Amino acid sequence: MASIGNAFKKAVPGILKATGSDVTIRFVTVGTYNTTTGVAAESNTDVTVKALVDDVARSEVNDLINQEDKRILVAAKDLTSTPTTKDKVVISNVVHQIVDINTEKASGVSVTFTLFVRS
Repeated sequence: MASIGNAFKKAVPGILKATGSDVTIRFVTVGTYNTTTGVAAESNTDVTVKALVDDVARSEVNDLINQEDKRILVAAKDLTSTPTTKDKVVISNVVHQIVDINTEKASGVSVTFTLFVRS
């Protein structure tokens, strides 16, 4: 018998596909440090997914989350790995930094990621 978590994990991408907007999750991998330029090389892997994009609610504002930030809801099934705060989100050609991530689980299965981002 399939768990409720797996059932939700399968249902959420369809809901987001019907109601969401295209966003690009940019997974960032830091490479070697160049001692001459003082910069670490960075490589990016972009994944375009459907997501719900919304303003941060006043009740979510705290020491980490600002009123001007955005909240992005992404189906966990649409990503091959969990985003981190080193990764970025591109919305309408504007690059946003991920400042916080909440993972919603059902029966121990990741169903959605809520990404709080700042441009």
